[in-house]
This record gives sequence, C-alpha cells and structure tokens, in this order.
Amino acid sequence: MDLVKISNDFNPTPKLKSSPIPILFISFNRYDTNCIHCGEEYTKALLYYDRRYCKNCLSCYLINITDNNMYLDAYYTMDLECSEHEIRSDEPQVIQECCRNCLKVLCFKQIPNPFILNDFSYENLCNSVIEIEEYCKLCKKSLYQGSNSYNSVSKFKLCSDCYLISSEYIESTLTKKLIPIIYLPWWHNISCCDACNKPLTLTSDCQKYYIV
Repeated sequence: MDLVKISNDFNPTPKLKSSPIPILFISFNRYDTNCIHCGEEYTKALLYYDRRYCKNCLSCYLINITDNNMYLDAYYTMDLECSEHEIRSDEPQVIQECCRNCLKVLCFKQIPNPFILNDFSYENLCNSVIEIEEYCKLCKKSLYQGSNSYNSVSKFKLCSDCYLISSEYIESTLTKKLIPIIYLPWWHNISCCDACNKPLTLTSDCQKYYIV
C-alpha cells in the first residue's frame, strides 16, 4: 500500500460511505472480552479466532442505519431456521438488510487479520469466502494475481485502491515539535506497536499512542 499525503477532502476508503453513526460494536483492544459500551460479552466472528464484536451494539447500529449505503466491508450469513423473518430468495446486498435476530458475522475486513479459524465445522463457509476473495468485493480488482495457493488465499488482503493509508505532521501538545501521524483506513485493534511490539496506551476508544 502506498502512503498518501492527507488533504481536507481525503477519503481513506473511497468505495465505502463514511458511517453516520459511531462504530460502537468493535473494541479497539483485541483482549477485551466484554463490550466497553454496554457490558455484554463479545461474540467471536466465525472465521477469526480472536476477532470479536458486540452483537447487541451491532443490532442497535443496524436499527439506526436507515439507508442502503455500504458502510461495512463484511462477510456474514443468516440462520435459515430463524422464525423472525420470511425466507428470502435473494441475498442481502448490505448488512443492514439482514435480519438482526439471526445475523452471524463471518468477518469484518475492516479488522485486518491474516489467520482464518481452523475449524472444519465452518469449512464450507471458509471456502466460499476464499473463492470470493479472489477479487476485491468493492472494486472487483484482482487481489492475488492468479495465485490460488493456500499461503496466498488463507490471508485476507486489503485492496490498495479501496484502503488508503494517509499521513501528516502535526505539532505535539507536549513537546511543541512536529511529529508524524499515520491514519489507518481500518479498525486497528492491536494493543502493541507494529514497529517495536511495545504496549500502546489508549486515549479513547479509537486512539492510541506510544512514546519512545
């Protein structure tokens, strides 16, 4: 991925709409076990061993989204035996069209993770997602350049055209010196610095830092 200099009209995810409602169903600390907003235990995404979301807060989020714009880059499925809705012959195009009672999230691509859960009970779902992942779901660009080896397709890749990293220098309020800031287009729930593996300090539910 190329590093892009930020501007006022810069959009890090040009194929996704900016969510009009705060994303409260995801923790930005992968070790949280309970929702930091409502206290309910996080639900594990079916294809990731340590990617969690709050089912209650996700349901509230989907209730409050009143249009059909695409805000979430996600794979999901629905329980066919759910009694709360009629059986549909067509697949929902966006997650807010799903029945919230039986929605099961396979993964959020906005939470990058190279590992798919090695559980044979989800083998068919896993294979379906891998097959779809040959091309970017947002822009249809090839992500694997024709490679279908396990080492390639077992790792979800973010499209370099749809997920843009930006940067700028800002003045530190502590030292009054210019410091580099990197803006990531995904939900970074890692609790350690990617460069030195030292623990990060969370200043809010979506901001963290490390002082050398």
